[in-house]
Amino acid sequence: MNTIKKIVAALLLLVLVSCNKDEVVTPLPTIDDYLKSNTELSLYNAALDKAGLQAFKTGGGPFTWLAPTNAAFTTAGISADSINKMTQGTANYLLTYHIINARFATVDMIAQNSFPRATQQGTSVYVGRNANDFFINGSKITEGDKAVSNGLVHVINRVNIPPNLFGSLQTILSSTGQHSLFIAALTKANRWAQLSGTSIFSILAPTNEAMTSAGLTTDVIASATPGSVDSIVRYHYFNSLRMFSNDFGNKQTPQTALGAGRTITSSENGAKLKGKTNTSPVTIIKKDILGTNGVVHIIDGVLKY
Repeated sequence: MNTIKKIVAALLLLVLVSCNKDEVVTPLPTIDDYLKSNTELSLYNAALDKAGLQAFKTGGGPFTWLAPTNAAFTTAGISADSINKMTQGTANYLLTYHIINARFATVDMIAQNSFPRATQQGTSVYVGRNANDFFINGSKITEGDKAVSNGLVHVINRVNIPPNLFGSLQTILSSTGQHSLFIAALTKANRWAQLSGTSIFSILAPTNEAMTSAGLTTDVIASATPGSVDSIVRYHYFNSLRMFSNDFGNKQTPQTALGAGRTITSSENGAKLKGKTNTSPVTIIKKDILGTNGVVHIIDGVLKY
């Protein structure tokens, strides 16, 4: 009987060894090979090379590569010609903001609100989820978790701009050319100065046209009491939060700076917002402008509490 057991064991071992010899392990593509095989990522690949990041391409990692499509580069006003004209330093600053210093899969993006992940550039991107979709700084991952030899690739639909290039929330609002009335209201309410500091806010910024349509003209703001204007402006921002468009979703927002219970209803995947007494929703016409101390969303109406 022992002899029979030994023979069976030997046969099993022989089968297992034969199977292992027949197995063919397909190696993962390098990031270079992956990008060259995807024509819609050719501008991203060119920008990586311009940035002098070949050592990262061949490095061990692991990295998470955030790869904007050609359409995303075009929308950002970046063409093959403008990439060629960039200095290596400029390209490097932008492209290292698209490399996370870890293997970071979509399954890890489960927090209720967007949360930071360090990039090779030094500042963070903010990773979030809305239903079954995943986002980086509000830009959507259109193809995720593509494995390469030194990490993962997430294809995204927008070029993410490092926040230092936009500056503070004050700088962002001052540069749009369409927020002088909202700035006047913030100033009247003694809230303007805080937008240049280190405290974090997310701002819903009505345009001048929106403010005027709501009756908030220069004269009205100037003659109003600071307290009455303060109630209006505090309903247009969130304290201590970086709220991206994906964080709104189809739900109630966290309470605004106006206080307990003062939330905003969002719909159409965060594209529409409605205050407690708005008869119709307002639209976010430009979203996810990330500055050094928060996020600005430009809206076409005034939210009413």
